[in-house]
Amino acid sequence: MEPRELHNQRILYSCNDWGYGHVSRSIGIIRQLTSQNNKLFFAGTSTQRAIIQSYFPEVICIELNGYNFKFKGSGKWNLEILRNIFQLILSIRKEKKTLNKICKELEIHSIISDHRYGFFHKTIPSYFITHQLTLPLKGIKKLGHYWHLYQLKKFTSIWVLDNSKNTYAGALSKTTSNQLKIKKIGIQSRFTPIIQTNEKSTQNILAVISGPFPYSFQLLEEIIAYARSTSFAIKCILPTELNKPTNFPKNITFYSSNNWKDLDEMYYNCVGIISRSGYTTLMDIEILQKKACLIPTPGQPEQMYLTKLHTNKYTSNLSTLAPDYFLSKDSEN
Repeated sequence: MEPRELHNQRILYSCNDWGYGHVSRSIGIIRQLTSQNNKLFFAGTSTQRAIIQSYFPEVICIELNGYNFKFKGSGKWNLEILRNIFQLILSIRKEKKTLNKICKELEIHSIISDHRYGFFHKTIPSYFITHQLTLPLKGIKKLGHYWHLYQLKKFTSIWVLDNSKNTYAGALSKTTSNQLKIKKIGIQSRFTPIIQTNEKSTQNILAVISGPFPYSFQLLEEIIAYARSTSFAIKCILPTELNKPTNFPKNITFYSSNNWKDLDEMYYNCVGIISRSGYTTLMDIEILQKKACLIPTPGQPEQMYLTKLHTNKYTSNLSTLAPDYFLSKDSEN
């Protein structure tokens, strides 16, 4: 079973709240599910619910606590995750109890989890969305990969966000395990391919600040520093939890809203994107056919791997990001 096969069902959907990538890539899937006469219930944090309802007012939203990870921004990613292990285990236990209650009250037919490990039911078909069947870990750290596989085995099926050739996630979307029921559902995005013809509106760079705090703030500081070195116009989208800076150059304009539909036009109309190298961003760039400067979160193995994997398509060096670069690359599309 995959998204296109789900019709006339009562579906409960939830996303990991670690950054906004999970909820962003779910918008395209939810759009398809609602078009197939399904009744959608979305469980998430207040911010996630606001985003989903900006696209789908008809979707019934339910409060569900996030994983609430806390980061120090040291760049020592494995240590950062280790600090949050207890919180992760506690959150999984809590979401299982909440899930059972919701399923009973709302008579749910199917459950879809974008990387929430505890969001499955023993008697209701439960689908797990991911692009990572293999975590990029080595040595003793690989225990995290085996724990990941153990959790995935509990789900009815795994929906992998890649194609049969693993074009986009590379080694991450491959596995040697024969115990998982895997469906490759292709890349997913809230955006749709559009040919941009308004030349006047494409003369700016779009900077997207994302990821957990304080890594998101570190990226914002880097963008502001870059803006001081160029006269090129930069539009910068901030997550709502980050305050707008008080000291910044005139060539940068800030935007922030949980109503993403109001911001989507900036993605279509920009000449290029500066952002973290998260997988959702990669999928969006492919759909939008934009060039991008990808800056991996310091020490984050997955983003570092994805940046290297797509080095022939994107540049990860912010110092090379100049108007001439973007305009010449954009004209090649």
